[in-house]
Amino acid sequence: METNTETTEEVEEIDLAPAEEIINQLPDNSRGHLIPTLDKVQGIYRYLPDPVMEMLMEFFNIARAEIYGVISFYPQLRITEPGKYIIKLCYGTACFVKGAPIINDKIHEKYHIKPGETDAEKLFTLQTASCLGNCGAAPMAIIGDDTHGTIDPEKTYDILSEYKKDDEETPVTEEVG
Repeated sequence: METNTETTEEVEEIDLAPAEEIINQLPDNSRGHLIPTLDKVQGIYRYLPDPVMEMLMEFFNIARAEIYGVISFYPQLRITEPGKYIIKLCYGTACFVKGAPIINDKIHEKYHIKPGETDAEKLFTLQTASCLGNCGAAPMAIIGDDTHGTIDPEKTYDILSEYKKDDEETPVTEEVG
């Protein structure tokens, strides 16, 4: 007796047109174009979705292991969808000494994420950086496009709650007149 085994995984629908446009602008399929192409594709999708990766593997005529080898070498390239806000927490010497590990622990306590992970609501992705180049403002982090310096580790929740608040939709209220 044969059983029908259907996967319960949701297949993500990805519009491949932007990736196709990037590929069509390339002069040829030489591997020298791979890294800039991955960067451009990620700029559109915020990460490198599997259907796009399949397209790139075919175009560049490279194996899955080769393309993932390149992706794993460059920490800015992502194969999983990041949260709405990427938290880049500086772990340079000055930031480390002034409380970056405490900030990291507080983020983990509240959002249950470690560096490289995204919270369940897909609001925050935590990353660490060797240095963000602003040691005078230690400890510091970049959240989305915003730079936060001289962070009091005890105020970590306050800073992140502002992003959570911005993400929540304001309820529509009717005027009574």
